[in-house]
Parts: sequence; structure tokens; C-alpha cells
Amino acid sequence: MDRREFIKSCSLVAVMGLLFGCRKIPLEELAGDLPSLKRFEDEVKLALSQAKKSLDLVKIPTPGALKIPGASTINRFGMAIDLDACDGCGKCILACNLENNVPLVPDEDAARGRFMHWVDMRGSAPFMCAHCGNAPCERVCPTGAANHTPDGLSAMMYKRCTGSRFCGANCPVQARKFNFNDAQKLGLARQFNREVPLRDKGVMEKCSLCLHRLQNDRLKFKTSLTVGVTAEEWRGRGVKTACAEACPKNAIIFGNWLDEKSPLVKLTKDRVLYAPRELANLDPSVVFIRGRR
Repeated sequence: MDRREFIKSCSLVAVMGLLFGCRKIPLEELAGDLPSLKRFEDEVKLALSQAKKSLDLVKIPTPGALKIPGASTINRFGMAIDLDACDGCGKCILACNLENNVPLVPDEDAARGRFMHWVDMRGSAPFMCAHCGNAPCERVCPTGAANHTPDGLSAMMYKRCTGSRFCGANCPVQARKFNFNDAQKLGLARQFNREVPLRDKGVMEKCSLCLHRLQNDRLKFKTSLTVGVTAEEWRGRGVKTACAEACPKNAIIFGNWLDEKSPLVKLTKDRVLYAPRELANLDPSVVFIRGRR
């Protein structure tokens, strides 16, 4: 091979590398056979059969504006779970798992009730992170991975999490789950929703109140504004979490505690609000409702 042919060959290899070598390989190609939807459904059924004891609920006032620096004065998102309507079917758990790509766990963990589910069944009612306004988990995080958004969400920055587990130890109701397993390597992860990243081994996971849905709605609202026209501020109206959307009894109500037009405010106005006793003084954004005032 002369010099000219050698240069042409090298150029061809370089072009091929640019075209194909750096392309993003889908998870399906990397992982081979992915777990079936039925495996996720079966795991939820197993979790329901191992439901934890019921929560010790106490009455609380309606959540108001957050008392933290930089908090919004018009938005505080949360949920109410109607105990008079919920029948404990567990469809909210499956919907959350698929929406947020919550991984399966090995059989030995499942047998001991150690699931990664962001929504648990406590007694006959779903339970998740309460997104407390005075969250004890956030105060002990050494890296700031556990933090609070101005709109009232107790959020997780997974790339910043070092897996210290301090937040999990400081949560009085164990709403956080630590990812002990490399779910992708074990073939226990599947990305049903491309908008939510798969998490690595060694990080804490928890309910996000479907933060990505709120972000999408905020972006849609901003891009729809007309220049020079005064418009209302974004309030997140019309957004639903995956669990609320999947509930056949409409027992899970998502909305904005600071918006009088929100279904959360309207449907809880004459109801009695409850929270687990351990969280009653921590200003939870996710509450339970039962009976009427």
C-alpha cells in the first residue's frame, strides 16, 4: 500500500468512526433482554401482599406558603390521598414505577420486602415522601443532593448524591430508598419513560411528585406567552402525577396548595387533613383526608 492509499484508508476509518462509533446506543442494545412489564406487575402484587402496618395519623392544618429562603409565594405543590375513596388496589404503585423507571429488585430482596418502590402501601393506603416544608432529610445531606425547590418539592440531584444515606436515616418514616444493586447490570431496569433517567447503584431515590411533568408544563406555559401581553403567572394547573392519573377512584389529588383554583384546594376545603404523627410538625405537602369538617 502506497502513501496515498494509506491516507485514504485512514480517512475512511475516521469518517466511519464519526458516523457510527460515537452514536448513542439504546439501552435495549446494551442490556439485551429487558424485564417484561409482567415482572413489574408481579412485583407490585408481591409488595401489596407484604403491605406494612397502617400509619398513625393525626390532624394537621392546611399547608400554607413555605417558610424557607427563596420560597415561592404563589406555588406549593402537593397531594392529598382520600382514605374514604382509596381501596388499596395498588395501581398507583405500578404507574409510579413505570413513569419513573423504578427498577426491580433481586428475588432475595423482594422476599424480605425490600423494594425500590417510591410508593409504598401502608395498611391499605398508598404512602410516599411527604415533601415536608421543614424536611429533616435535607438538613443532613453533606453534598446538597437532597434539596428543596421554591415550589415546595423535596428534590434529589442524583449526580450529586454520594450515597451517605444520612437523609434516609433522618427520615422518620423511611420514605427514601437506597439503590444497593446495579439494576442495569443485573437486568432489573427498564426505561419505560425517556424523560426520567435511570439511576446508578449507590444513590438515594424517592418520590419526585413527577417533577418532570411540572417542568414540561412550565416550559410550555413560558413558550406560549405573547410578547407585550400581561399574563397570569404559572401555577401548574392541569398537571397530574402518574399515581393520581392512574387511580380509578380519583383518591389521589395533586395540585397547588396556594392556588384557590387548584383541585387540591377545592377538594380539600371541607375535609379533615391528616399526616403521620412523625411528620405532623414538619409541614408536609402530601397529606391524607378523611371525613368532613
